Amino acid sequence: MKRLLLLSLTLLLTTATFAQAQRMPITTTSDAARVHYVQGEHATGNVDFERARAHFDAALAADPGFAMAHVYRAILSGGDERDEHVRHATAHAAQASEAERQMIESYAANLREDHDREATLLTTIAERFPSDPMPMFWWANTESNRGNHAEAVAAARRALAADPSFAPAYNLIGYAEVARGDLAAAEQAFRDYIRLAPDEANPYDSFGEFYLNQGKLDEAEKQYEMALTKDPEFTNARAMLVRIAVMQASEDHIAALNRQDTDAFVDFFTASAVESPSDGSQAVGREAIRENVANFLAAGEASVELVPQEIQPMGDGYAYQRAGVTMRLDGAVVQQGIISRVWVETDDGWKIARDTWTSAPVSAGTR
Repeated sequence: MKRLLLLSLTLLLTTATFAQAQRMPITTTSDAARVHYVQGEHATGNVDFERARAHFDAALAADPGFAMAHVYRAILSGGDERDEHVRHATAHAAQASEAERQMIESYAANLREDHDREATLLTTIAERFPSDPMPMFWWANTESNRGNHAEAVAAARRALAADPSFAPAYNLIGYAEVARGDLAAAEQAFRDYIRLAPDEANPYDSFGEFYLNQGKLDEAEKQYEMALTKDPEFTNARAMLVRIAVMQASEDHIAALNRQDTDAFVDFFTASAVESPSDGSQAVGREAIRENVANFLAAGEASVELVPQEIQPMGDGYAYQRAGVTMRLDGAVVQQGIISRVWVETDDGWKIARDTWTSAPVSAGTR
């Protein structure tokens, strides 16, 4: 048994060495820098950019001449900071491997929008290192950013062919399939992303966005909550949960008006809320708002329709909402325009603190 175990171990080590040989070499003078680089690359793939920046900064602190770490810091930066990291990567390229120099050149080609050159370099690296998914993943991102979603899916599939465990490729495929209109393929891709990276926050965040864009608020909410169980500091999931809560409150608010439940409608305002209709008047407090809505409901068979345009979390328990509004009496449009609202989170749920309307002209006889 011992001899068989040793033989098995030898085979495993040989296989691992062969697989590593098929991946692009990473050149650094520091083992600590290498460890941070691998963690930073992993975090980048899973859209945890804050963690990624911290790891690449640590890698560069250990090895300031680490060319590929400078490339990733450039990718995660903008403006002068990006340009400075590109200069450092270029300056230290001579100490890097040939494949790394080609990756650096491919990023430079991307920045100058020479995508033919970029594609040539990345596919050349992919063919030379068939077990390394990163060259094709870079190319998949480029095609996605250019709006070439079929090409993005194809490149991401090549990344998975290189490494079937490379979870971020499924995230890119999911978004590309949504853009192509194949929601079934997108859903399967997001599920595969979760399957391969169950301990990351981003797979659940992406799946939440998939459901949110279909108006499936309950399903989206569950996914965003799962993201926060994996990483309580994952800010996008927290912001999206605020957005969902405000969307649900807004829908319930308008539903109360349309069923003529004045008490429920007014309860969605804070005690000191200010309503500013398009006629320039103001209603301050719930009782004044109650009087306004009672007058509107008494004028005929009333209904209001909102067309969501924007919900933006503002931090500290506030959110901004902007939506198109159409008001009807007896089926005829009497007012159209835009509402702007500030919502505040209270112990009793989300409430409207400020409600401002602007009007657009209404054509006679509009239904």
